[in-house]
Amino acid sequence: MHALWLSALLLGPATGSPGARIIFDGVRMDRYPVRGRDVAAVRAALDAARVRDGNDGAWVEAYTDGRIRGTWTAPARKHRGAPCQPKAIAIRYSATMRLPYLDEPDPPPALAQAWQRYAANLEAHEREHLERIRRALPRLAAAIAAAPCAKADAAGAAVLEQIRAEGHAYDKETGHGRSEGAVFPPPEAMQREWDD
Repeated sequence: MHALWLSALLLGPATGSPGARIIFDGVRMDRYPVRGRDVAAVRAALDAARVRDGNDGAWVEAYTDGRIRGTWTAPARKHRGAPCQPKAIAIRYSATMRLPYLDEPDPPPALAQAWQRYAANLEAHEREHLERIRRALPRLAAAIAAAPCAKADAAGAAVLEQIRAEGHAYDKETGHGRSEGAVFPPPEAMQREWDD
């Protein structure tokens, strides 16, 4: 379950050595509490805390909000009419990951087990979004570097749109992580409740 919003590519002066640099500024975890002593109560709490995915409008329980900022410089031209290629390219990336946590002291063992499985699968899904973005950043830097200065912004924006679309496709393929086990309650937890 995921919503990914990429900030606009903000291009402008950069300082530093020539060549592309990719800087990951880290992930801020935004965990929100979910309460309940049984599966139905926890499910209701999750439903109440869901937010809309910015890509497809689906209600989601977790998301990764990626922020990408690129900068580059135009080199001084020694000859009039010489081609201008971006230099000193820097791509900075940070993210916020929103995930639920079970805020219950000493929950019933079956509930705790179901929650741990769900929470681990949900976080793994969100971390895969982060990894996919991280792997795409060299492509963003390369697109900017390959474009003439006048088209570098548009080249970067096109790659950002591709990254956003790839995140959306991953969510569509996995049902926002459901096919990877990011489902609460897991089917076996419902069966245990019915059996009790």
